[in-house]
Amino acid sequence: MVIQLNMVANQRTFIPFVFLFSFLSLHLDAAFENVGLSARPMGMGGSYTALAKGTNAIIWNPAGLVDASRPEMGLNYFEIHDLVNYSFISLAIPVQSNRGIGFGLLSSSDLEELYQELVFDISIAQKVWKTLQIGLNCGFLSSSASIGEIRVGSGRGVALDIGARYTMQENQVMIGLKLPNLISRVNYNRRKLKNAEAKSYHEILNREFGIGVAIKLGLLSEKMAGSILAIDYANGAPLIGLEYLIQGVNIQLGYRFTNGISHGPTVGFGYQLNSFRVDYAYVNGKYGTSTSVFSVTIYDLGF
Repeated sequence: MVIQLNMVANQRTFIPFVFLFSFLSLHLDAAFENVGLSARPMGMGGSYTALAKGTNAIIWNPAGLVDASRPEMGLNYFEIHDLVNYSFISLAIPVQSNRGIGFGLLSSSDLEELYQELVFDISIAQKVWKTLQIGLNCGFLSSSASIGEIRVGSGRGVALDIGARYTMQENQVMIGLKLPNLISRVNYNRRKLKNAEAKSYHEILNREFGIGVAIKLGLLSEKMAGSILAIDYANGAPLIGLEYLIQGVNIQLGYRFTNGISHGPTVGFGYQLNSFRVDYAYVNGKYGTSTSVFSVTIYDLGF
């Protein structure tokens, strides 16, 4: 038992230093990584490019902000292997009937708070045609790295995402496109350390690509009304998700056909009571280990 506890303690100490080491390195491939947020999309395996709406649209496809029919607030939280936590609070506001705006704040850190990231999102979407809408999200990025109470480095930057959605068959079929980090730049400053000189440098975040189609299965059969099938192709990997409505409860199933640690099934469920909705997703393997995602959405905010 003592050996097991020591191993856990060593692991929790070692992993945060990995994040710190990554920050101090020249190439930060995992910095401000798009891990995906919100339980409902995650329960569908991340195949949500064509379905995103309301607060989910800020992360998954900003074009979906047009579909917010009333102001809503989203609260999301999950942890990766009890080592890194993510919190995301977002707000979506409809503007007239053909435009929407959104705001989001994402915070992530390891348990020791050696490395922290903050992202403030501002999104806007516009319906440019009866069946076509486009969206833009601008993320303002901030990071800091510390050893104990000593701050050793920081980063500041900006990233631009673009999204679009096209609908057919009276909104029964949707096609979505998203281009996260289409334009980005992060400037880093590293303070002088015992074995490293002070240094300033910059990086470009990994550009991503996603395209998806979603079909409301009620179009095929009345018995399948309330069910949705979604298929995405994101960054070279197929994703598939299904949502089924059973007595007011949304059940989601998904699978990620990737070649790496993200390969595996997902499952989730959600329930809405009046202006309050709760969602949960169990994601197997997306982060190299299983994790749970919790989301709360509040509608009708009174403005």
